[in-house]
Amino acid sequence: REGGGGGGDRERERGDRKEKGAKDKKTKKRSASSESAERSREREKRRRKQQQEYVNKNRAPGQAGAAPGGGGGVGGQSMFWDGFQWVPRADTGGANDVNANRKNRRLYLGNLPYHLGVTEDSFSKQLYETMRDRGMCNDPNQNPVLHVWFARDKGANYGFCEVASMEETERALQLDGIMVLGVPVSIKRPNDSMGPVGMIGGVPVGLQGMGMQGPGAMLALPAVQVNATSPIIHINEILKVDDKTTKDDYSDVCEDMAEGCGAHGKVLGVMIIRPEHAQSRPGLKPGDVYLRCATTDDATKVMRAMGHRKYDGRQINMSSFEEGKFNAELLPMM
Repeated sequence: REGGGGGGDRERERGDRKEKGAKDKKTKKRSASSESAERSREREKRRRKQQQEYVNKNRAPGQAGAAPGGGGGVGGQSMFWDGFQWVPRADTGGANDVNANRKNRRLYLGNLPYHLGVTEDSFSKQLYETMRDRGMCNDPNQNPVLHVWFARDKGANYGFCEVASMEETERALQLDGIMVLGVPVSIKRPNDSMGPVGMIGGVPVGLQGMGMQGPGAMLALPAVQVNATSPIIHINEILKVDDKTTKDDYSDVCEDMAEGCGAHGKVLGVMIIRPEHAQSRPGLKPGDVYLRCATTDDATKVMRAMGHRKYDGRQINMSSFEEGKFNAELLPMM
């Protein structure tokens, strides 16, 4: 009986150790999660502080304004989150301003399913609801699609729409291929518009056109449809590296890229080139970022969605990078 009792004590001790070990693992997981959340909060505080400094610097004398988090901005403008940081919304309050940028807020619609009964009103409603559900509207309670016009010529299946603001126009472009009554509808810029200039796949985005002239020129689609050729994306000098660049700066960029780009395609890893990398392997440039996506299709989605945006005031320039070269030279350094 004594031996049996001793065996029972040992079993209880082993059980207690297992339970303690499990608790320790959970504590470590919670600790790691808490540290990550804390870093995110600190990063957001820094962003908001920098944005407020920018607002204060550009505010007219005697003009009141709220902090970015409260919706205030330069000259009383409100702010919006573009996927990476808070930036001022375009001012569309004045009639003159609206007329000045109307051409850049117009989008071409192609492959409209007239035969299935799509109408201007039904398309406007669907585009608004899709943008609202994906957080693309400046005001989720207001339809950003101001006007929709469908060509009714025989054999035509195209149209145009006008969006309320420049940033909402940029977001609407991400919905290229939206399914309308089971048919993918193209959403592009007409070639007479001048969108923000970025580089995706080595091509200036927002300025390209097919070179058509005459009355039908505005119907032309952009000459280049961005398609990745590899699951690896190279982002040119997203961080300006100098003597003041800290380890946190590198970590912030990696986390921002993983979060921002990962919302559009599966990202397996993010690598930023540091000075020590450039020293050990000539040809690498500090501040460059490499995204390792799950598939080439994921890379295409990321390039189309994020390639025209800015990060910390710097235009994002994306291009495909050879997967074999990445695996041989850069992957071991991650």
